[in-house]
Amino acid sequence: MATSYNISTYQGDFFQAILAVKDSNNNPINLSGYEIRGQVRNSYGSTGVLLNLNPVITNNISGLINIGIPSDVTEEIPVGTFVYDIERYPSGITTGNSIKLMVGKFIVYPEVTR
Repeated sequence: MATSYNISTYQGDFFQAILAVKDSNNNPINLSGYEIRGQVRNSYGSTGVLLNLNPVITNNISGLINIGIPSDVTEEIPVGTFVYDIERYPSGITTGNSIKLMVGKFIVYPEVTR
């Protein structure tokens, strides 16, 4: 089962998070032999991608994933509450066999100072 974790950021801020994916027994999920992808959408079932998270595996054995979103990208995201997920899939196989690792809300707050 995927870990549920809400992400929040402000428009115009550089956002970075290092996430640890774990199994139901709280053990790190080994990501060796897998690639990952993640997207933010307006809602479940939306066809348009609001943001590609471009997650990167930083440690296969420890299940560590890094997400970095530059400030010029967050500046363009509308204020609101959206949904996201990150999934793993076998290296070289982009369709089928994917497993959700993390899911949750992606919350964007307005910036005040520009």
